[in-house]
Amino acid sequence: MKRFLHICCACLIALCVGCAQKKYKRLSPEVYYKDAQDALKNKKCYDAELLFRNMLSDFPGSHLSDEAQFGLGKAFQCQKDYVTSIFEYERLLNEYPVSPYAAEARFQIGECYYQDARDIHHDQDETHKAIREFARFIEDYPQSDLVSQAENRINALRNQLARKEVMIAYDYILWKYYSSAKVYAEGVLKEYPDTESALDARFIIAQVNFKTGALDEALNELTLLIGRDLPEKLKEKVIEEMEKVKKAQSN
Repeated sequence: MKRFLHICCACLIALCVGCAQKKYKRLSPEVYYKDAQDALKNKKCYDAELLFRNMLSDFPGSHLSDEAQFGLGKAFQCQKDYVTSIFEYERLLNEYPVSPYAAEARFQIGECYYQDARDIHHDQDETHKAIREFARFIEDYPQSDLVSQAENRINALRNQLARKEVMIAYDYILWKYYSSAKVYAEGVLKEYPDTESALDARFIIAQVNFKTGALDEALNELTLLIGRDLPEKLKEKVIEEMEKVKKAQSN
């Protein structure tokens, strides 16, 4: 009896596996591609992955192979598996370098790093990689319609790196490591002068000057800042700091 039950269970499992495999099998690359694209549009990321993968396996010489390879990268990106997604996009670039999808694949590699980048309280390795990949995309495909989007991404990422440096500088002021705070602030002015954080960096330098007794230098820096178009919160901090400096000068 037990042997009979084991055989029945084995048959049932085999039947289920067969049904599952059949779910992701198609008779032509065109049907594969259409169904995989539909799955992507409906956010059925895993279904899209299996359909694209089976399409590449069943029809390796298809005229849609490069599109399927690109779709496989999108399917993993849809699942937020950015490491595998990057691998699949790089495979497309290696195996189909003249594909119409090559430019977007290069862009999506940068986009994967962008989506995987962590906030300023964590390591910024993915942020740096995203900047490098978007810059490479712009260099390789300067005529692409995605160039402006890549440039916007780079600007956003550079702003993030600048905010990270400013955060560290403010921390050093709290810990009374004023020389270190100034080094980080000056680094922002050198590396990211066109970012919003450059204004914060100048304010930090003024704070350091004030706290180290360089009152005239502090007031000069704050006076220059107050003449700029500052965010309201920073403007309030500058005015408050100016009052402190003037009070210290009068004593």
